Amino acid sequence: MLCSILVSVCLPIGAHAAPLYTVSINGADSLTSLLTEHLEIARRNKDKTNVDEMSEDEIRRLVAITPSQIRSLLATEGYFTPSVSSDFDQQSTPWIARFNVTLGPSTRIASVNIQFAGDIVQKHPQRITELRDAWSLKVDDPFQQGNWDRAKSSLLKGLLNRDYPAASLTQSEARIEPSTNSAALTVVVDSGPAFTFGEIQIDGLKRYSRDMVDKLNPITPGEPYSQEKLNELQARVQETGYFRSSFATIDVNPDHPNNVVIKLDLSENERKRLSLGIGFSTDGGPRGQLKWMDRHFLGRDWRLESELRGDRDTRVLGGDVYFPTLRNDWRPSVGAHYKYTDSAGEINNKFQTGVRLSSPDKNEEKVWALDFLADRQRIGDDFANDREAFFASFTYTRRRVDNLITPSRGYYASLEINGGPAGIVNKESFIRVVGRGTWLSPTYNRFQAVLRGQVGQVFGAGSDTVPGDLLFRTGGDQTVRGYAYNTLGVDRDGAIVGGTNTAVVSAELIYKVTPEWGAAIFTDAGNAANSWDGFRLKHGSGVGARWLSPIGSVNLDLAYGHETGETRLHFSVGYGF
Repeated sequence: MLCSILVSVCLPIGAHAAPLYTVSINGADSLTSLLTEHLEIARRNKDKTNVDEMSEDEIRRLVAITPSQIRSLLATEGYFTPSVSSDFDQQSTPWIARFNVTLGPSTRIASVNIQFAGDIVQKHPQRITELRDAWSLKVDDPFQQGNWDRAKSSLLKGLLNRDYPAASLTQSEARIEPSTNSAALTVVVDSGPAFTFGEIQIDGLKRYSRDMVDKLNPITPGEPYSQEKLNELQARVQETGYFRSSFATIDVNPDHPNNVVIKLDLSENERKRLSLGIGFSTDGGPRGQLKWMDRHFLGRDWRLESELRGDRDTRVLGGDVYFPTLRNDWRPSVGAHYKYTDSAGEINNKFQTGVRLSSPDKNEEKVWALDFLADRQRIGDDFANDREAFFASFTYTRRRVDNLITPSRGYYASLEINGGPAGIVNKESFIRVVGRGTWLSPTYNRFQAVLRGQVGQVFGAGSDTVPGDLLFRTGGDQTVRGYAYNTLGVDRDGAIVGGTNTAVVSAELIYKVTPEWGAAIFTDAGNAANSWDGFRLKHGSGVGARWLSPIGSVNLDLAYGHETGETRLHFSVGYGF
């Protein structure tokens, strides 16, 4: 297979002529892009001001050193015996600097020798076995410098993140044998001593009590060191909303590994804050928002968060009070909210109040709740319906992502169960079950897949007695693109209302043009109804642009609704339902 890439540059000669020259690389196959990205003769082309100053002698110098650079770059990919020839053709217009490459055989791993020293040898022999089994480079795998560096880093992290923060690589060698195109790998790791946690030292507390922070601390003095525990402490403190930042560290001194002091540096948020905001979404149009926060509500370590928000179809007024973390690390809160919605011909005035109890671990989050929900549903001038529900809820969310705030790979999965018996409030007994999932694949050859799914059903009661927030509608930026927000559901007197059943699936393929920017194609399907009999998914598909921003993936999509024959523009941030 022959691959060729041409790079054009303006070359000033004397005061008048400016002929072009091109660089042609042949025979490097899939590694051609690596060469053109890193070769000096190609990189100099991108600096237009530098190109204007280049002389014929400078170009000849670049041509002369390029074969050596090609060999060095190919060596990082496991090709240690390539043949490289060059030719500088000045008879052509433009001039051509040709480089012909014969890759030769790739180097493969012949042996792997991983040795350990330090505390781990005597105390954790089973862990040594686990670390060796987890080593990513196996015998007969191709040898590549990047994979070799990542394997060593992963091995070291396996010690640094738990028990051994002073671990180090004391020897690292990849012995290449060109005659057999083989590599013998040797790594020696010194674990150092095992560390244990001590008491916590807090800096930066002025407005809020130390007792509040102590209740958030998941670490018991004397327990083994764990970076995950430090991260959890940091996240728990910052998630309270009382602090602008939190950093948990220890002093890694191999001479003093026992009961090491945990240093927690805090930067407090102001006690009270008024926030004003404006925004726009393709689901709700222009949006205005006013938020008031008091982090020492009623003179206690209670946090009040209240808001007034409105867009084209929705008005919200409400607030929540978050209480200090309990001794078991769970977080209680209470809230009350009024919401007005006008969507797809259905108008709803809703009121909800309830109490929540949330677990501390965001990776395995559990929320118990008890709520009262009431709404007044109106369709046109002739139909009005009052619905109420008093119910308990349990939600379990499992998160396995690389970053909880701005995830780029991993998955979310959640199960929500609501239910209440017939009685003074509920006209009928009901149980509501909803399962959701989102998976972001690792990036492979610049491609990434995003899969989403949701299924839900209300059992035991109909849509006339269950409030709308417990029913299902779909369509919009985060569900089925190609349709307006919440316009897929049950048709009633010309309006679209919620149904007792729903299902949504979505598949998306993203090509990373750069690490921050990407192009996507996608297909979505979903609907909501009052029965699975005759249930039919409605499809939307299209193309989009992606930007990996500091607040998550910013998505701009152009989608076609196959049922309506209409094309819609969608704008959203992140992935979800």
